[in-house]
Amino acid sequence: MMAAFFIVTLIKKAKYMNNAQMIASAGFDISLLNDGNKSVDQVHLVSVLFDEDGAHKAGFEIVSKNSDQYRAVIRETSVVAIKRSVQKSKQIDAKTDEGAAELYDLAENRNMKIAVAVVVGMPGFVDKGVQVQPSPALLKAIFEKMPSWQEKVLAALEADGNFLTV
Repeated sequence: MMAAFFIVTLIKKAKYMNNAQMIASAGFDISLLNDGNKSVDQVHLVSVLFDEDGAHKAGFEIVSKNSDQYRAVIRETSVVAIKRSVQKSKQIDAKTDEGAAELYDLAENRNMKIAVAVVVGMPGFVDKGVQVQPSPALLKAIFEKMPSWQEKVLAALEADGNFLTV
């Protein structure tokens, strides 16, 4: 019964759409993939500071896993990991406390690099009244001081729904 309601609702909505609207509402436009000059990537705002009313005060604008920035940092860190794994002198014994700690540090370092790479804007962050532009050094310092902000960026990156509107 509920499914019939949704179908009727969709049919009623379709009556009021022109052809362009119906094509646009159909899903993902494949022509976007063929146009090398047009980005399909979306920017998502991750708010980390709020005013007393709960409105956004400061945060990070991030790009998705489809972005060039994300793909480059994943490639870079994966190449380093592959090289490390094939060099006998660099292999880590995860059964020891030292080895487990080294693996943990490597994973944290990779997470930091990913978080830094995907941030493309910092709305609300100012220095003496001037809007701050993100730089790797600044972002690293911020995420080291406020690790929960790095976690928020990484969690938002994992949520595909943040980037699905095209």
